[in-house]
Amino acid sequence: MDSSYQNGMTAFAGGGQLRATPIINTYSRFTTVATAGDSAVLPGAGPGLDYVVKNAHATNSMNIFPAAASQGGRPGDGPNYPQGDSVNALANNAAFPLAAGKSVRFFCVAPGIWDTLPTIP
Repeated sequence: MDSSYQNGMTAFAGGGQLRATPIINTYSRFTTVATAGDSAVLPGAGPGLDYVVKNAHATNSMNIFPAAASQGGRPGDGPNYPQGDSVNALANNAAFPLAAGKSVRFFCVAPGIWDTLPTIP
């Protein structure tokens, strides 16, 4: 794991996966989350990747999305293997909610699947 970091990040206003703020550094600290549900997106999940994200806003929660197929997530092959990555037991492309003032570690041991510490939801 490298030690790249970025402080003072802004979550994408209005939320959503495809236009969300990309998480590209190992350590990312979001200080601007203008409204609840503003968003960020992880890179495509590949074994060995590891990211720590902090929502440093005092009151607003934010959503962290896994990568869609168009953002480097799993390409899928129909109904048995859907497009896009997932986080924990959430559906592919579903947002992971991160409460104000909380941090989470995303790590990948299987292609297309992010696990977290702590394991929520």
